[in-house]
Amino acid sequence: MSSPPETVEDMSGYSAALLGETNRVLGMFDRDAYSRTFGSIDRVHWAWKFTDFPGARFQEGLCYLAFLYSTRLDGNTLYQNDSVKAWLQGGIMNWSRIQSRSGDFDEAYPGERSLAATAFTGFYLSEAYLFLQNNLEEAVSQTFRQSLDRAASWLCDNDESHGFLSNHLAAAAAALLHAHRILGNDRYYQRYQYFLRKILAHQSDEGWYEEYGGADPGYQTHGTFYLARCYELTGDDELLDSLHRSCEFLKHFIHPDGSLGGEYASRNTQTYYPAGFEMLSGKIGAARWIADEMRPSVCDGRAAGLLSVDSYNYFPLLNNYVFALRAVLSRGEKSVDPSPPPDQPYTMHFPESGLLKIRRDRFDLIVGVSKGGVIKFFDRKRGKLLFSSCGYIGQLSSGKQCSSQTFDVEANADISATEIVQFSQFFDFSRPVMTPIKFLLFRVFSLTVGRFSAVSSWLKRLLVKVLIYKKNEVQLKLLRKIVIDDNGIDVIDHISGADLKNLKSLEHKSIFTTIHMGSSRYFIPNELEVPVVIDSLDCEAGHIPETVTFQIRVDVPGASD
Repeated sequence: MSSPPETVEDMSGYSAALLGETNRVLGMFDRDAYSRTFGSIDRVHWAWKFTDFPGARFQEGLCYLAFLYSTRLDGNTLYQNDSVKAWLQGGIMNWSRIQSRSGDFDEAYPGERSLAATAFTGFYLSEAYLFLQNNLEEAVSQTFRQSLDRAASWLCDNDESHGFLSNHLAAAAAALLHAHRILGNDRYYQRYQYFLRKILAHQSDEGWYEEYGGADPGYQTHGTFYLARCYELTGDDELLDSLHRSCEFLKHFIHPDGSLGGEYASRNTQTYYPAGFEMLSGKIGAARWIADEMRPSVCDGRAAGLLSVDSYNYFPLLNNYVFALRAVLSRGEKSVDPSPPPDQPYTMHFPESGLLKIRRDRFDLIVGVSKGGVIKFFDRKRGKLLFSSCGYIGQLSSGKQCSSQTFDVEANADISATEIVQFSQFFDFSRPVMTPIKFLLFRVFSLTVGRFSAVSSWLKRLLVKVLIYKKNEVQLKLLRKIVIDDNGIDVIDHISGADLKNLKSLEHKSIFTTIHMGSSRYFIPNELEVPVVIDSLDCEAGHIPETVTFQIRVDVPGASD
């Protein structure tokens, strides 16, 4: 990507979003050169002192600051500021200080040996270095190059073992590509190719990139950025073809209200990262359409973004806006015609992901077949979420929670243009949180035997198994029938099974999730448009029948006009 001009004008809204965050970011930054943590952006660690180790991923904020230091924008007070330059150099040195001897970084706990933290910070610090390299002191530049070398070497020897997360692997590929270009080590290019080919080999024929065994539109927008950046740097036609198929899939899950994704997907995320689509707008029609369609959501928060995320996704999003802005400013008039989904009615079933999209003149219906029949129903004309059903959540007399919402990519449904019929099994689930005793035991373990590489990998696999994959059947089944006509839908649910008599409560709810996923459940405005509880079973009334039926009709307003 060519550099934008020194003085730029942006009508997309990205520069306003970026400049609106400068005080917040600098306030998170330890700017005291005499402090032991000078250059840290983990304010909870260095200022509040509530955590016992610095999270490496907060250093990703250096990319955002380096961009503003090196780019003249109207209203940008950080441009070529000497204090900012000193702080940035301190931030680079801090990143080097918190690196382990083996080259990796920690994100969630000490001794984690996190591929994510090593990949993401390696990538974003490389981008910061490229923004700053002509302004860095030689000692700082040398320290950065040495740390990048150690991080890249560690990425050559390690892989993600607790699950397949395409966005993590894409960040690792991009970090290694930068390491090759900056340091000239061919080993890093070979490892870049390894991660890239691994992602492409796991890409579904339907176009989606794998996230914990399935498709997740929110995370797909994130991973698309790193792959788009790799394409910019290499011009790899095979990668461009992969990105084209990815965008063609993803465009079906951009909602009429400006949101995307959610509980019907593998990881429940609704976060939109715009940069990859702005960067690909000159090459891929579907990317152009997604970028144009979703640009207003960046400003008004209809999709989860800077207005709603917490600190753990704050810097990846902020940096993403940097590259979205650079793409807008560098593209000029170069673009291709947008390629939207068909405007006329269609039914699109993606059996590998377990996702179903049905479009009619008045509405869009999305069904998560692989998530127990989760429903999202949108009014196309008004751009509103009319109905959301994430299934049933209940509690047994034993105290266990159970739900019909569980991820099963092999789930089947009978699908036609007018009717969907699906059986779903209930499973129990838990929502564990830390307690002082649990935290103490976990920290003692992670600081002792957990520091060994093999034990660390085992621990992460165990945590993912407990928090995401673990499930035990409950003797309850859901038969969901969705009847479709031109004016709306009927949802008829029959719940049966031996555990009906053991229920203390059962609710049909609009929005909830059952697995651990820190990047899900950010607030977006459409949550206010649907009721919390759709219906519930009176479990205190005495005898409960062998089958419980819930039925609801949802019409598009004005459909009978």
